[in-house]
Amino acid sequence: MGETLREYAKYFLFFIFLAVVAFGGISVLKSTLKTEYPVMVVVSQSMIPTLGVGDFILVGQIQDFDEVAAGPPPEGDILVFSRSYSSDEYIVHRAVRKVEMNGEWFFATKGDHNMVEDSQPVSEDKVIGKVVGRFPIMGYFPLFIKTTRGFGLVAVLMILIFFADYIMPIKRAEKIGGTFRWWTLIPFLSSPMIFVILLNWPDRHLELELLALAVWYIGCVVTPLAFEDDDMGLMLWLYHFVLTMIPLGCDLVWKMTGLTPSLWWNTRGSTVPITWLLLQETPQYYQAFNLFALLTLPGCILFLLLMAAKRRGFQPLISLSRWIRGYVPVVPDTEDSDDVYSDVDECSKSSFPAEGRSPRSSTDTTNEPLSS
Repeated sequence: MGETLREYAKYFLFFIFLAVVAFGGISVLKSTLKTEYPVMVVVSQSMIPTLGVGDFILVGQIQDFDEVAAGPPPEGDILVFSRSYSSDEYIVHRAVRKVEMNGEWFFATKGDHNMVEDSQPVSEDKVIGKVVGRFPIMGYFPLFIKTTRGFGLVAVLMILIFFADYIMPIKRAEKIGGTFRWWTLIPFLSSPMIFVILLNWPDRHLELELLALAVWYIGCVVTPLAFEDDDMGLMLWLYHFVLTMIPLGCDLVWKMTGLTPSLWWNTRGSTVPITWLLLQETPQYYQAFNLFALLTLPGCILFLLLMAAKRRGFQPLISLSRWIRGYVPVVPDTEDSDDVYSDVDECSKSSFPAEGRSPRSSTDTTNEPLSS
């Protein structure tokens, strides 16, 4: 019990560390980029292909609006600004023209994917900053946990993984043996590689994400069998699902249905800040989540069932796990065994009399009476 508590304490401290790093990183970015929302997520397709749906964007302060570039792509700066009628809805569009009136700059803006300019010019007091960097697709995860069903799914998976010793206790009495095979990590390495590829070929999202989903299903089968330490396999699978498969799965849903995250909530806008605030979902969100669940939940269930069966000692899975890990059973050398058995037989013959003979030698007269 003490070892289990120490294990849970380690997981808890690790997540505290991640939370500190996340909030500390945002604080550092705030002081560095000097904006209220230094990290935001693109939720509409208005800036494709320059900015993709689900991209993290870094927003930096504009110190001198005289230096803001305006023009068609790629010359104009990409601005983040709030709508004139709502301070809680944010847009990320390119400045295509600018004009100065009464000492204040006004910008005509347009999404790179849109056919026409925005209907109203943007005054400099509505501008939060300009985009200075991006990370593709990774922004889907904070969007996903801003929804009740997304947050609930992640919470359930965390409970199943963290309390696996109680929910699916280990019943097998023998160790798996063998050694860890590094090739079993290929399903986990494919998704990060696809992120890198999408930076250079953004028009191949659908094909690459379908490939990543197929490889992930292979990982759901291989991972329970590849690790001797079940806790290590459980945690690796959870982190991979949360950090890579949720973003890829959400982006795949958008490619298949056309439902961008801008349709998940009643709040409109093309970008949202990173917050923990849960928003009211729309029927379009439920449609998107149902497809995401259809794509990923069978893999989650398959992984958990295989892990539970292995921990209970299901012999076909134990045998398959040993094969994957290259376990070779130790068989005693028959020649040496024969020598040992022959030595034992010789000792037996020399130490014990033959059947029917007295154990006493004919010359042994120690207990015989003396003759007169």
